[in-house]
Amino acid sequence: MACPGCVGELKRVVITKRWKRNAGLRECVLLAVLIAAAQFGCEQVSPPVDNRGGGAPAISENTEPAIEASPTSKSDEQWQVISSDTITLSVTAPGAQTARILYRPAFAEGRHVVLKNISSPVEPASGKFSTQLKVPADFAGDVWAEVSYPKGEKKETKPISLTVESITPSELADASYKHLEDSARSDKITGGTIEKANLQPGKGDIRITVNIPAFQLTLWQGKKEVKTYQIGVGRKDFPLPDGLWRATQIVFNPDWVPPDSSWVEDHDVTPGETVEADDPRNPLGKIKIPLGKGILIHQASRPSDLGHLVSHGCVRLLLDDLYDLTDKIITARSLDVSKQQIEHAKSSKDRLVIKLDAPLIVDISYDTQVVEGGNLHLYPDVYNKNTNTLENVRAELQDAHVDPSQVDDDTLRKMLGRVTPKEEFFVSVADIQANRTLVAGRTQPLIQQTAKAQPSKSKERAAKTRT
Repeated sequence: MACPGCVGELKRVVITKRWKRNAGLRECVLLAVLIAAAQFGCEQVSPPVDNRGGGAPAISENTEPAIEASPTSKSDEQWQVISSDTITLSVTAPGAQTARILYRPAFAEGRHVVLKNISSPVEPASGKFSTQLKVPADFAGDVWAEVSYPKGEKKETKPISLTVESITPSELADASYKHLEDSARSDKITGGTIEKANLQPGKGDIRITVNIPAFQLTLWQGKKEVKTYQIGVGRKDFPLPDGLWRATQIVFNPDWVPPDSSWVEDHDVTPGETVEADDPRNPLGKIKIPLGKGILIHQASRPSDLGHLVSHGCVRLLLDDLYDLTDKIITARSLDVSKQQIEHAKSSKDRLVIKLDAPLIVDISYDTQVVEGGNLHLYPDVYNKNTNTLENVRAELQDAHVDPSQVDDDTLRKMLGRVTPKEEFFVSVADIQANRTLVAGRTQPLIQQTAKAQPSKSKERAAKTRT
């Protein structure tokens, strides 16, 4: 548990990291929920009766419009946390005739929805427009207004970032944990040795780390590695976001609501419809572990998902691995669910939601140069972030106590040139120091072994739909 004095810093770290705008697109229903909310949840506030009399003050269309929200509390320099299930949005735009309230979810594909069209100001003299919105449970993103003036001119307010989620001490699994920019497997973090151990039942000090370019997900208990799994991740146009996330539940047999995204255009689905758990069009499979705001860990459609960019911004595991991971989480946390309930969920389409006793930290990093166990691994820059540079590799080697003069630029270029989308280059630090980098170094597949086949039901799903 976090101490009360840590809450402000924890909010800043967790919310800011979680809501980076380059976080990728979400494999969930967000736009659909908001469209529904806009249809039934918004209503214009009735204008007050003005009994002041006298002439109205002069109106200046040169004043820049502005938008405010209440009730909210400030989370950090960017985010305001909504503190009620209904929010009032007020726009001040002197001289404007109409206003539109617009919303862009945090993980939307550059798209937005119109929450409300306001046909007239509630206070004409000051140019104030106002409306109320019933807030969906996963509301988070930018809200702004577009206002129109009598001569056809339009202006937009600066956006404000709103979220329903505040971080409290009781919601955090580890108050001292901070996001790792480096892979959790790096010698800089482990000290050069990763100790492995079998899972200890009833010891809830577990966490998950992911390194995107390595296509690896690791479950840790304390500082020991319990197991590392091979994964698939989001496509380039829907990248898996790095940063600090947290899981609060495990859901067996989840429904899927297709998002309003180009990702679903080639599928036989309609954004906003409910696709049931046993429907072959449902890409989530038997289990999903929500990480917050639509980022999921869920079942892979086929073994070839591993080591590839395949999803709508999520982590995919083979079903056997996903069962193993969830069993270990349940065992470590001693969660209140029976083996009979789990077996029934596995063999049926009945939904089972297992709530975690405390949030499970999931730390996602993007590290293409990692010295692990004395070996330098160079992974492909799968999202074209320009991370595989001579400077970055040299800095990684310097951290491993390699004299910069021992590796010239030409050697570094050749090392990076041997990295491919499907293969990493690796060489021991000792060989680098002995000037044997290119002779001793070699490439190896990102996925080290042939994945086990999926159960027949998953094969059937894979045959009917490409996700």
